[in-house]
Amino acid sequence: MTESFESKIEYLEKLKLHHITVSEEILMQHQTSSDKGSVFNQRFQITINRDVSWKAGSVCLGNRTAYITISKARMKQLGVQLGDSVSVQLKKDTSKYGMDVPEEFTELLRQDDHVKERFESLTMGLQRAVIYVVAQLKSSQKRIDKSVFLMENLKKAPVGKETMRHILGKETS
Repeated sequence: MTESFESKIEYLEKLKLHHITVSEEILMQHQTSSDKGSVFNQRFQITINRDVSWKAGSVCLGNRTAYITISKARMKQLGVQLGDSVSVQLKKDTSKYGMDVPEEFTELLRQDDHVKERFESLTMGLQRAVIYVVAQLKSSQKRIDKSVFLMENLKKAPVGKETMRHILGKETS
């Protein structure tokens, strides 16, 4: 199901980010019985002005609303600025990780059961952070190298106490 509504580009001073606001009513239409957690924290495929799409999550804002961030680069691509009204389309993201996973990373998980088990035990947020780091790289070889590096660091991290610092190799215990 795709939900369409109008929203304004707003700014959250405390976090220094631009966002659109989503009402509880709209979010409740997307929540399923298999969802864990708050109705305000869900993953979506977002399309603004039928032009720019990306995957992101909603975050509780208070007053029975949530927000979804919109980067300055996307605002520039859309030709919108703070205070402008935009047309928003939300479609529930039912993908496993809530984002596109580079095939090099998927292949590493497929080949190494121990790595896959450790990776799957991470929180969804840490999983997405690791995938994001790999996905930012342009060449296939760099994605392979970074995937191996990150997963080797994950293997060394204390079980159940993994942090992004461990995975990035910045903390050794």
